[in-house]
Amino acid sequence: MLMRKGQDGLEPVPGQKGKKKAVEQRDFIGVDSTGKRLLFMANEADLDEELVIKGSILQKHPRIRFHTGLVDAHLYCLKKYVVDFLMENNCLHVNVFHPNSLTSDTYLDWSITSIRSELIPYLVRKQFSSASSQQRQEEKEEDLKKKELKSLDIYSFIKEANTLTFAPYDACWNACRGDSWEDLSRSQVRCYVHIMKEGLCSRVSTLGLYMEANRQVSKLLPVICPEESLVHSSAQIVSKHLVGVDSLIGPDTQVGEKSSIKHSVIGSSCVIRDRVTVTSCLLMNSVTVEEGSNIQGSVICNNAVIEKGADIKNCLIGSSQRIEAKAKRVNEVIVGNDQLMEI
Repeated sequence: MLMRKGQDGLEPVPGQKGKKKAVEQRDFIGVDSTGKRLLFMANEADLDEELVIKGSILQKHPRIRFHTGLVDAHLYCLKKYVVDFLMENNCLHVNVFHPNSLTSDTYLDWSITSIRSELIPYLVRKQFSSASSQQRQEEKEEDLKKKELKSLDIYSFIKEANTLTFAPYDACWNACRGDSWEDLSRSQVRCYVHIMKEGLCSRVSTLGLYMEANRQVSKLLPVICPEESLVHSSAQIVSKHLVGVDSLIGPDTQVGEKSSIKHSVIGSSCVIRDRVTVTSCLLMNSVTVEEGSNIQGSVICNNAVIEKGADIKNCLIGSSQRIEAKAKRVNEVIVGNDQLMEI
């Protein structure tokens, strides 16, 4: 599944000093005229100055629509022979869910390390090459590239019985997408894509996107779950009029007198003392903020303690960290020496 690229919020990213614009690596995604069949997929970093499209693809699909503004939502539906292919070649950590038994198995693999950047482009390339022609091509490439490439031939995992068994179903499936029976019979490997145009799906691959996703919760929750209140019923708030309508407060959280919370997400079991100001922040669970503190544009992780009168702006505070009284912190990442940032 593919979706439109998310936009980082306009507010500063916690812990980032100055404006740093990440180098964008676009995905070039080619689909057929229906927008359903995936014909080409490559990252800009893996391409030269031009796109090379195989003639066999253009013969069957003379009109290809390319997208550069889509990102992978990391949701895949794979046939079992693809999973068998991964397992046999020891390619990847794969979690296989069995719906009948509600269990899952995990398999370890090393040759293919990524579904997104290696497996999917491999399958897309295989769509328009027969097993025999592909084997000849691989034999030519053996001396130039990897001798073990032949062992990664996915055609050896496609059983003819399976193709025949599901032929009526596949014919109906492909008819809905404009694929003819001739294409079905010749191309046993077929890749399709769903481009999400509406609904809710968010990638939080950067801290900016993570913060922005949390800021959207107060807008989306009333639409998705209108029966849910943004302020949990078990939360104890003394000055309720100082809690903005765009803030979310979790269960068992305590907010003291004259404390202001605006445009923020507060987790469960937090303790916010009197005369505290929290603006555009994310406080995870069991955070303690002592009296008179001011926190703006920051992420405070589980069990952190902000002592009396501290002033924190655009910071990342790690789990169980303690900020001393009356401290001033701006654009800092504060974590323990032996821990990673928990996001």
